[in-house]
Amino acid sequence: MTQPGTSAPRRDTDPGPGWSPTRAAVGLGVLWGLAGMGTSATSVVLGPLSQDLSLSTSGSAWVLTAFALALASSTAVWGRVADSVGTRTPFLLGGVMLAVGAGLSSLAPSFELLVLGRLLQGLGAGAIPVLTTTTLSARYAGADRSVALGRTNSVVLVLTSLGPLLGGTIGVLVGWRGSVLLPVLALALLPVAYRLAPSRGTGARVDALGAGLVASAAAAVLVTVQTVGQPGPLTVAAAALSLPLLALVALRVRSHPHGFVPLQVVREDVVIRAGVAAAAMPVVYFAGLVAVPLVLAGRGWDPMQNGLLLLPGALLGAVVSFNGARVVARVGRRGTAVLGLVLSTVGALVAACVGFSPWLAGVGFVGLSTGYALAQPSLVGSVAAAVPGEVRGAALGLFTLVFFTGSGLGSAVVGGLGDLLTLPGALALASVAPAVAVVVLLTARPSAAWGGRAGDA
Repeated sequence: MTQPGTSAPRRDTDPGPGWSPTRAAVGLGVLWGLAGMGTSATSVVLGPLSQDLSLSTSGSAWVLTAFALALASSTAVWGRVADSVGTRTPFLLGGVMLAVGAGLSSLAPSFELLVLGRLLQGLGAGAIPVLTTTTLSARYAGADRSVALGRTNSVVLVLTSLGPLLGGTIGVLVGWRGSVLLPVLALALLPVAYRLAPSRGTGARVDALGAGLVASAAAAVLVTVQTVGQPGPLTVAAAALSLPLLALVALRVRSHPHGFVPLQVVREDVVIRAGVAAAAMPVVYFAGLVAVPLVLAGRGWDPMQNGLLLLPGALLGAVVSFNGARVVARVGRRGTAVLGLVLSTVGALVAACVGFSPWLAGVGFVGLSTGYALAQPSLVGSVAAAVPGEVRGAALGLFTLVFFTGSGLGSAVVGGLGDLLTLPGALALASVAPAVAVVVLLTARPSAAWGGRAGDA
């Protein structure tokens, strides 16, 4: 597909390094996990960081928020650029931005430079998830694609679960600056991305105006979601801008159907339904990550005890994700995603019983983690199979964007309704989201993209 006035799409004929799906998954999964440590490893050292730089509570929160907003709002842009020029160049650029941002953050003598570094780090980190899934979807098909996506997810889950422990240990040994610097290790994995990533795209011109509108709308929505728990002038301004910007995005899609957001992507039923599920799933997962530690902290549990309680569920989720392709082969992608969403719903309801026993929270997180491990790669695989290669980056970029929006909404539900409903009550309410997504998936029209056997897609 091309825009008017552009040359015909170029196909990437580079066969790649010939790696097995598992080998590729481990390499790119470690890269993705290191990028994600921009949040997990930094969150545990906010106390000493805030003391060193004399930050208020709101200032320390922006250390995490700046990274999250830059990451989420840039994913769709990275995906669409990859459609045009291939994933190799964006992968390298994003990785370098991630490392430079981490370095700047670790050396920052002031709050302003720290936030600038975190923004740059987040912009680079935004490239990693979408370009990883785009690269694996381009390199592998059918059962191999399911294996690659599932095992990548398992590596990411392991590193995510170890992030707070690694960040805390480094923080004790060398201080908070060492923990913030940890994602710079991603530079060592860029040669892996270089070898695997397709070097050519369609050659179509990138719709810069459309990209700007999407990024602006995403930022406005995400700021609203991130700050709704503690509303202020920024929340009001972001909320006021969200609807007009979304309307402008819709108009741009209609007037430029081959632009930044291809019309065929937003009209594809599989993409829409998978996107709804992708937004619903992290609502409950991240609501649990916020609510349970807060409840246990009120009972005198320290961060290490919280981490150990949640660690078995995260590790089991990694094992399930590593073998998720076998489930997909039996029940298809939609069936696997539905199973994951059901487990997430039940897990959230069990974890909401943390007030009765902390161990119930640990059991609940087994459901939350295994549900996430099954659903996320299955939904990614469905989106990748539903659209042609020349717009796959755009589809996966938008998918990743709605996923991060859902994760922010999960935190906002707990922060905004925790006082009104209690923290366990807010977590129980969040379980409605994956339950609704189950209905959305079960009512979908039949499509080969919902399959999952070797011959599909």
